[in-house]
Amino acid sequence: MYCLLTVCFISAQVSHKVKALAKPLENISYAESLHIGIGGERSVLYEEFRKLSEAARADELYYFSKNGSNALRLYSGAELLKRNDARFITVYQYYLHHPLIMKYQDGCIGRKDNIAGHLKRELYSAKEIIAVRDSLLKEKRSDFITSQLKSISDAGYGKLSQKNAAFYIKEIEKTESGKPSL
Repeated sequence: MYCLLTVCFISAQVSHKVKALAKPLENISYAESLHIGIGGERSVLYEEFRKLSEAARADELYYFSKNGSNALRLYSGAELLKRNDARFITVYQYYLHHPLIMKYQDGCIGRKDNIAGHLKRELYSAKEIIAVRDSLLKEKRSDFITSQLKSISDAGYGKLSQKNAAFYIKEIEKTESGKPSL
């Protein structure tokens, strides 16, 4: 009975609006990057999650990172990173020690890996994306630079800094080496 009450209580912490936005993703066992396929078309699946992430609080994302479908688990964990939420490390550690293998379509390349592996790749990609963003911010504005900055912002990298990314990389390396982190 305690277990049932806990699940109901935690589930009640997710707003009705966010639950409704999660509905199309609740049975999806794979995830996709923002752009997929040879032509780089926008992923409908990723766009569904972007709607959810705009409405969701960090606590709701953390809940989905542990209790949602595979797509919700991966996307929510990655969104915690983009929001510079330290629980990203907790999610990473959880999947490192409790592997959950899923398919991820990145552009035109698909791969199956543990969610921890996908999150680690997201972190290293974020570091590169942030470096590009920071470099572009120093340039004289042109339509091209404005377009690139908008694309980076649309991908959710507005709140993360190089320093934040370096911190998370250090914590992941500690976790993988068996040293205590956080």
